[in-house]
Amino acid sequence: MECDASAAPDVGKLALAPVVTGVDKLVYAAQPKGSSDWYLVLQTGQIRVFSGGQLRSGVFLDVSNQITLSSGGFDDERGLISMAFPPDYATSGKFYIMMTATTGTNMNRDMVVEYKRSSDPYVADANSAKTIVRLDASAVNHNGGHIVFGPDGMLYVGTGDGGGSCNSDKPGGSQDPASLFGKILRLDPNAAEPYAAAGNPLDGAASRVWHYGLRNPYTFTFDRGTGDLFIGDVGQDSYEEIDYVPAGTSGLNFGWPKWEGTHQDTCRGQTMRAGDTPTPPITDMDRRQSATGPYRDYKSVVSGFVYRGSQVPQLRGVYLFGDYTGGKMGALMQCGAQTSPITVINKNPDPNAPNAPAFARQGSLPAFNALTAIVEDNDGEQYFVANRNSLVKIVPGT
Repeated sequence: MECDASAAPDVGKLALAPVVTGVDKLVYAAQPKGSSDWYLVLQTGQIRVFSGGQLRSGVFLDVSNQITLSSGGFDDERGLISMAFPPDYATSGKFYIMMTATTGTNMNRDMVVEYKRSSDPYVADANSAKTIVRLDASAVNHNGGHIVFGPDGMLYVGTGDGGGSCNSDKPGGSQDPASLFGKILRLDPNAAEPYAAAGNPLDGAASRVWHYGLRNPYTFTFDRGTGDLFIGDVGQDSYEEIDYVPAGTSGLNFGWPKWEGTHQDTCRGQTMRAGDTPTPPITDMDRRQSATGPYRDYKSVVSGFVYRGSQVPQLRGVYLFGDYTGGKMGALMQCGAQTSPITVINKNPDPNAPNAPAFARQGSLPAFNALTAIVEDNDGEQYFVANRNSLVKIVPGT
């Protein structure tokens, strides 16, 4: 595929069109292979199905008896965060969720659980639950939460560093391959427990680890065209980062908590695993109080995809990223080891800069604020999970 990283991509005019609105606490959405249905993940513990242009009245899965989210000034990071369908979902009926329970025996444990659908294709079998990963109880933040099946058919799992501040709750966990905290895991759910996938780079207690040295890989995505991996690793107080991994590369150490982005010792007194060299991000976003750049209001970076759809031709080959609260997004081209300059895109049009790249809104959508996920459908078109209640599609602007 042609790729040119010599200049910032020209994204042209873009817009957002509503797909589903009014779904409270929506955090993620996914499609099974070969289906046009959207499975909508609510942080409060339910999965609902949007099919044939309508939101079905019942629920596909309900684990809300394990989740009571905190309210008020604290933005709870726990709950039901994502789901993933294996390539053979149509025949196996298996699917996977990642969640952090807030009550009961699994309170504050990050878990990946396998379920099966029932004889009703729009209802899961609640009694089919099988736990694939269960971390030790940890702090109430940095829970990771993203799971996805990669191009190789294996299940990839993002785990946070255990929370606290500067890796304080599970000290050293991110740099210890034997710990499940601060990792990208690569699993084969059809293998024997502990479900480590064949070909992983490490053995023994670290047999499930694919990459490590991460703080909170809340979102990560595979380029369907190349198999390359992009990781949005949420920073501490200074820098957000996007990490890039060429297809097939394993065992990388991204340096946290010794490194935050391309900067050492923002957390004092931290060390790297002996003998390791940190893999730097392809870009980091300065969010310090003194920052003056376009991403100074970032809090939790969100990784998008390299666009491989057909409906927005100016985005072909362009990688998008954003932030939960930040007002601007970014677009770049990654061509092997070369990263292009970034095109800054406003979430909402700026009346004082009418020619600046921005997402115009269609269908009476409100202002585009919170971003919890960037997802793609089976055709490679991209969508935002926006405002904690809507799924909106990127379309050409006018």
